[in-house]
Amino acid sequence: MKKINFSHFFSAFFRSFRVELVHFFKDKALFSSVVVTGILVAFVYSAVYQNEIPEKIPVSVVDMSQSSLSRNFTSMVGAGQNIKIVGIGSNLEDAQTQFEHGEISGIVLIPENFEKDITYGRGSSISLYSDASNMMINKGISTAVSKSLATFNAQIEVSATMRRGMTYINSVNTRRAVTPVSNALFNPTGGYATFLLPVVYLIIIQTLLLTGIGVLEGTMREYDNYHSIYKSNFNILPILLGRSMAYLMICILLFSIIAGGCMSIFDLPFLANFFDVIIYLIPFFLAVIFMGFSLRGIFKRREDAALSITFTSIPALFLTGISWPEFAFPTWVKILSTSFPSTFGAKGFVAMSQFGASFQEVGIWWKYLWFTALFYFLLAFVVNLKYKNK
Repeated sequence: MKKINFSHFFSAFFRSFRVELVHFFKDKALFSSVVVTGILVAFVYSAVYQNEIPEKIPVSVVDMSQSSLSRNFTSMVGAGQNIKIVGIGSNLEDAQTQFEHGEISGIVLIPENFEKDITYGRGSSISLYSDASNMMINKGISTAVSKSLATFNAQIEVSATMRRGMTYINSVNTRRAVTPVSNALFNPTGGYATFLLPVVYLIIIQTLLLTGIGVLEGTMREYDNYHSIYKSNFNILPILLGRSMAYLMICILLFSIIAGGCMSIFDLPFLANFFDVIIYLIPFFLAVIFMGFSLRGIFKRREDAALSITFTSIPALFLTGISWPEFAFPTWVKILSTSFPSTFGAKGFVAMSQFGASFQEVGIWWKYLWFTALFYFLLAFVVNLKYKNK
């Protein structure tokens, strides 16, 4: 039985660790594409979504009634932070022209007999036209108008019952026998950045790290200098472990700058202990690293990685189940999602940072991450062993 020479093992390990770091930081294109681009993209995304929800969405009101009730309703609509009324007129065609030119994102139409129909108890209607091509804008406009309409209806009903001799309190209680109490947990403002950006940070690291490793692997394969760089005449295992530790150190540093910096600067909620989050993400980083090593056979030139991996960022984001609920996935998509380390990495990271979950509560996902890391380690070992023996 062949004995392991530990001195040679650790010598190869530390040499691979040092060589990988030297190549990473000496290769300006590689360093800029992973570190500089990662930090820049994360900060740009955070700055874009800093306001969390769209505010002051331009809307035009077409008031064909020109009555006191219609003016009252218009003032209610414009009082919130979501909508900014940029025009009040009586011509629907003018408002439609503004909408088509992109000057406004919605039109509120008040009919001609609005006050008359309400006064005679016949009821009336309000028509809303909003830009549904943008989900956030459509939601902001429809929510603001719906809330204003609910308040307006309540005023009309309460006023009607008070004219029949009821007190104000009894009128309110009669109209609202049951009061709904809504509690939005974890993201009370419904902010876009709060629920999406933590996942985006992991996707950025995953995509750029895979690209960076692929660029270096493609370079070594293009110039056929893997053996000369790592002196891999001993064993592929210490080389893989040494290289992975180098990238793990880079990942922890990059994540600390991106997540720690962006969440502090842009005031995003972070309810977890930062050290616990790092411990949780270690198998995620390792899974991404070994996944990159296992793709060695695909990239024959350094440009191949940048062209091949970048397009996976959007599918990886969707497959986390954050932007689209996981229960709505077909079965084959759920199975496919487990091949991306970001799927389990994002679940635990969001639970810890946004929900305040303890490490024990995300333990099952942590185990899945270690299984994913082990799978890609074995795959990387087989792939690199194949090229070592060539």
